[in-house]
Amino acid sequence: MKKIIFAVSFACISAIAFADAIKNWSDYENELRKGNLTSAEAKFKSERLVPKLNEEIKDKDITENLEWIFPVSGFTKRDVKNFKKLTSFINLSFRDPKFFEGDEFLSQPYLKFFIVPENLKKNTVLEEAVVVAANNGIVVYVKKGALNSIGGNAVWIYNPGQNYFIYYGMLRTVDVNIGDIVSAGDKIGSIKPSKKGYDLNFAVLMYGDDTFTLFNYFDEMK
Repeated sequence: MKKIIFAVSFACISAIAFADAIKNWSDYENELRKGNLTSAEAKFKSERLVPKLNEEIKDKDITENLEWIFPVSGFTKRDVKNFKKLTSFINLSFRDPKFFEGDEFLSQPYLKFFIVPENLKKNTVLEEAVVVAANNGIVVYVKKGALNSIGGNAVWIYNPGQNYFIYYGMLRTVDVNIGDIVSAGDKIGSIKPSKKGYDLNFAVLMYGDDTFTLFNYFDEMK
């Protein structure tokens, strides 16, 4: 009986620590985007929060899917009208993604996908498109009910295997919650069409050496 009680108690403590690590990251992201932290404070906090995330998530066995999935179902990177500009912006900003700069990060050109369906005919009425997980991970941040704010509705997914943080912004709907474990291709939410196609904010950041750098996901994506 004592062994059973100990096992249950340990499981409860582990679950609490797991939830706390994710909540702490989510609170950090909120503070950061509201401009409540200086760049130095934000960097200092991330140096402590990322290792805690790793420690509490390590038993979830979240690996990297070697083939990255395009983040909008039914499309490929060939449908990204500003593909060349995006890759250029990513390469130029590789070591300076402005993650610690509050809302400035959310307005960067390397986030902005312009997706135009091939052979789109004039006066075609487009439907909402499904946004999917580009890789495996755990949801560490969700922002809902924020269509008119900078970045709009947003989701961050974390892959501890490679220290990837995957960002989605300007979502119409969000279909995941903090703590959800997702696999590449799982539904994250949706985006509303414009007259000419779809807009999505998307980025992949790699964490290492106590900082964030941009990852060129296009090299691993169809």
